[in-house]
Amino acid sequence: ILFPVLGSVGLTTAGRHMAKLSKESKQRLQQLFQCGQFVVRWGFIPTVLYLGFKRGADPGMPEPNLLSLLWG
Repeated sequence: ILFPVLGSVGLTTAGRHMAKLSKESKQRLQQLFQCGQFVVRWGFIPTVLYLGFKRGADPGMPEPNLLSLLWG
């Protein structure tokens, strides 16, 4: 047992108190998680780029622009 404080009794009683979800609730949760996953996957890079452009360049470096982003 990894957590002897919990013991096997604590683990079995925790399962009894979990609420039963209807099929509709499970589908809504699944859709919510899928939407969240989509937002994280497609929003992470644009957010990082936006924050980088908003902050600006470090002292002594040229200002970032769209052409420098695309050209490398």
